Amino acid sequence: MARLQDPITLRAARAGDAESIAVLHTDSWRRTYRGMMTNEFLDGDALANRRHVWRERLNASHPTQFVCVAQQDSRIVGFVCAFANEDPTWGSYIDNLHVAHGLHRAGIGTALMRSAAEWLCRVDPKRGVYLWVMEANASAREFYHRLGALNAETVDKKDPGGGRAPNCRYVWAEPRLLLMPY
Repeated sequence: MARLQDPITLRAARAGDAESIAVLHTDSWRRTYRGMMTNEFLDGDALANRRHVWRERLNASHPTQFVCVAQQDSRIVGFVCAFANEDPTWGSYIDNLHVAHGLHRAGIGTALMRSAAEWLCRVDPKRGVYLWVMEANASAREFYHRLGALNAETVDKKDPGGGRAPNCRYVWAEPRLLLMPY
């Protein structure tokens, strides 16, 4: 388990965080999805892709979007992004959860998921919650299972780099279930 040297603070993301989030997101993809996404994308356009996404998300007001960052001193070391009421069948969507390499298993991911669940309990409490995780990402699948999620289905999905891979849809019947102690 990673040990935290300095305390972690959770706060709402701001427009000025887009670059730090994009860099962290890209580094996480490069470390985690090597062999799952194309090397050409990971080594090439991934950072530009993530910069575009995060600038767009953080420069506009989206009442159904929640982005929270974990900060250690002035450095962003993790983030979560959720969208309330995203799908008529599955409910609210957790689109991203990433923690800086070297800080995995330090409780940051759990704290970020809890912050998203608290927000969803306020804005969309009776709907389900879901996310997608690549089937080959065993550590993430284990993490979501520990948080009480069920694997509802596995679907071949296109990734942002143009590749395809089996992805598992993990679900919770409602957001309060993410607040349960596990």
